[in-house]
Amino acid sequence: MFEVHARKFEDRVAIYCNDKGQPIGPKKARNELTRFLGTIAHDYNWAPLTYTNWQKVLDKDKIWEYVNSKYILPPESYDWVMETLDVSWRGFKCRLKRDHYYPYDTYEKRLNSRPNNVPEDHFKLLLKYWASTPAKKTSLQNAKNRQQQDNMHTCGPFRQDGEVPSKRKLFERTRSRKEGKTYAKPFDDTQTKIQEMRRLEALEADESSECQKDPFDEVMGDGRAVRKRLVGIGVSRKKPQENVAGNSLILPKEVMESIKIAVVADVQKELSAEREEIAKEKEAHAARVAEMERATKEQEMRDDLATQKEPMTLDVIASALAQLRQKDPSLTSEMIAKVIVESAT
Repeated sequence: MFEVHARKFEDRVAIYCNDKGQPIGPKKARNELTRFLGTIAHDYNWAPLTYTNWQKVLDKDKIWEYVNSKYILPPESYDWVMETLDVSWRGFKCRLKRDHYYPYDTYEKRLNSRPNNVPEDHFKLLLKYWASTPAKKTSLQNAKNRQQQDNMHTCGPFRQDGEVPSKRKLFERTRSRKEGKTYAKPFDDTQTKIQEMRRLEALEADESSECQKDPFDEVMGDGRAVRKRLVGIGVSRKKPQENVAGNSLILPKEVMESIKIAVVADVQKELSAEREEIAKEKEAHAARVAEMERATKEQEMRDDLATQKEPMTLDVIASALAQLRQKDPSLTSEMIAKVIVESAT
């Protein structure tokens, strides 16, 4: 991720999001952004390990500003960015405890196992906190809560691209199990719920049925969880959304401005081309009109000469044409000379 941290402001990469502020593309940039946020969450300068929870970490606005110095993000993605940092930061601390605390039984051994990317003073505070009675109680309660959870997500990191699936399909997809693999909890309850969702979904498809509620919501209920189910990071019950994944697209302001400029430039280019075409048509039309007028005047001169009663000498022709020019000053020397030559022959 060095190349991202070294990226100049004018080289920022644009990210577009769905209506929940969750990045959905471009795919390469979206994945890069997630990894980049992980490096920030693991950097004690940005996210010190001495805090007990992410809410207490300071300078989040500066973190947001730094992220926006490398990527062009819409303001709606702020919650997603912060929650992604939170998940990565807590995961980092969890792995530290798993690999550098639990395997050892003394303070000295744990301290000696400190990883190089964690400052000694931070690690000492972590060891002290993990060994405290409140931290042990919290850890024990979290383990119990985890054991009580049913219908666990089993497919690992999952991102749905393309057509938005129903909640039932998404639930079934993310709770599927591989044959031959051992799982901590039985599948019976999850399978029963999936079957019930399918039954309600079939009723909903029946035009004669009055069932209007989502089968997933009917089976799972609202619950009391802070985060809404099956909508991913960055969405809580404080910001209710109806769809599993938004169909709307949110583009950063800078991207919208660039699109606007490009569209205006294209329109102006088309208008300029149309003006040039109109000018050429006018010029061609004016040339045709001038040619018709010239031909008409030449014919009028011939007709006038044809009415002369005197013998058609050059002097008579010249005198007659001179009189015509006095009447119509627009007759040019070339036109008169042409008629003289034609008449003389």
